[in-house]
Amino acid sequence: MELYFNELSLKGKESIGVDCVSELIKVYRGLRKYDITTCRIDSADNLKLFQMIQNMPDAANIKNFYFSFFRPPYESMAVEQEQDEYFAHNWSYDGRSCIGFALASILNSAGLSLYETEWDAAFISLMKDDNVDKVRNIGREEHVDLHIPQLQSEEEPELVETELLIEDKKISLRHDHGMDILTEFSKRLIRCPYVIGIINSLPFNPSERKFIKKIREDGLVEIVLTWTDQRYGVVVKTTGRNIRETKRISEIINEKYGGI
Repeated sequence: MELYFNELSLKGKESIGVDCVSELIKVYRGLRKYDITTCRIDSADNLKLFQMIQNMPDAANIKNFYFSFFRPPYESMAVEQEQDEYFAHNWSYDGRSCIGFALASILNSAGLSLYETEWDAAFISLMKDDNVDKVRNIGREEHVDLHIPQLQSEEEPELVETELLIEDKKISLRHDHGMDILTEFSKRLIRCPYVIGIINSLPFNPSERKFIKKIREDGLVEIVLTWTDQRYGVVVKTTGRNIRETKRISEIINEKYGGI
């Protein structure tokens, strides 16, 4: 699990106080108890925050903690898989657009805020289009023990295997170029116990670089064979009953079949 830095807590700041850094270190130590050591941050914000800390007394001792904790950029494999969800909505807090809280919401994680009165709250009311989305926020050490055990208990969804036999799983593909390659791949893919069947081919995606192109709440996963010239792809029906289960199944598929 990774946290996502609340960039709004840095905006307008020219310096950072000793109390704020002290609380940040306490938060980091609290997170390490749960084996969480990474907070994703925008590259420009990372540089700005580091420069602020570098100008503080005893900065040398703080640097080791800083480089162990903050990791730019926001983007990672997990974020890239959910980028469609991010771009499909308008995310804002108090009329200001935001990225860190949005990613925390999408990836069922928590935002990390620099400690001050405005951000001394366990939950932040984030606007997702016209709807309020309560997002977990960590601004001080007490928030760690409040949020992380709950998040980790939810982290691994209970997956359901299909009762269909492999020979009963259907493969439906368009009669088009690459059908022989897709058929061969699909025959391997339906051996996965979480795959119900292959319901369609995808249009060619010659510029697509991700094996898992899209994950849907209805258990569908779009896969692109990134090792083929035309980037042939398929739509897979899985046993996923929600976005979390489907996302986990897509990770299993990626681990087992993504390097074929």
